[in-house]
Amino acid sequence: LRRHPEFFQQHPALLAELEIPHDSGNAVSLVERQVAALREQNQKSRERLIELFDIARRNQELATRMHQLGLSLMDAGDPRDIFTALYDNLRKDFNAERVAVRLFAKPAFMDFYPGEEFAGEELGELKLFRAVIDKGRPLTGKLKRQQQVFLFGDGGDDIHSAVMVPLRGDGWGGVLAIGSPDKDRFQENMGVELLANLGEVLSLILKPWIAVK
Repeated sequence: LRRHPEFFQQHPALLAELEIPHDSGNAVSLVERQVAALREQNQKSRERLIELFDIARRNQELATRMHQLGLSLMDAGDPRDIFTALYDNLRKDFNAERVAVRLFAKPAFMDFYPGEEFAGEELGELKLFRAVIDKGRPLTGKLKRQQQVFLFGDGGDDIHSAVMVPLRGDGWGGVLAIGSPDKDRFQENMGVELLANLGEVLSLILKPWIAVK
C-alpha cells in the first residue's frame, strides 16, 4: 500500500469489505473505523469551538463592564463620588467582595476629607506597598498581615487572596486592593492586564485631586 497509495482509489469497493480486528473482538471495516474517528475528531472540534466562543463572549462582557466603569469614574464630580462609583461598580459588576483604596498623599482643594482613602504623605505604612507601586504592575496572591490590616482593618481576617493595583503619578503613589475569601480567586501570576489598565485610568482621574508638593 505504501508503494501503491492509489490502490484503494482504483478498487474502492474493497474499502467496505476490509475488516480490522477491534479490541472488543469484533471486526469493523476500515470505512467504519474512519467514520468513527472522524466523528470523534469533529466532536472535539465542536467542543473546542464552543469553548472559544464562550471565552470570546466573556471577554467581550468583561470589556463592556470595564468601559462602563471608566465612564462612571469620569462622570464623578469629586473624590468621594469617584470612590463610591469605583466600589459600587466593582462589587456589582465584578463580584469584588472587599475593596479598598489607599493614597499616600493629601487631597487637593479641601482641608478635610472624611474617608480613609487619603492616608497622608508621611505614613510609615508606605514601605509595605513601595514594591508594588514602584513596579507599576498589579500583584496577586496572599497579602502580608500588616498589609491586610492596613487595607481592610481587623475585619480582613477572612481575606485569603487579593490583588493590589498600583496607583501613581508625579510625586505620589497608592494602591487599589481587592480581596476575596476564596484563596484561588487571585492566584499568583494570573492575567492582570485589565486591572493594570484600570489602575492607569483611576490614577489619571484622581490626579487633579492629589496635592503635590
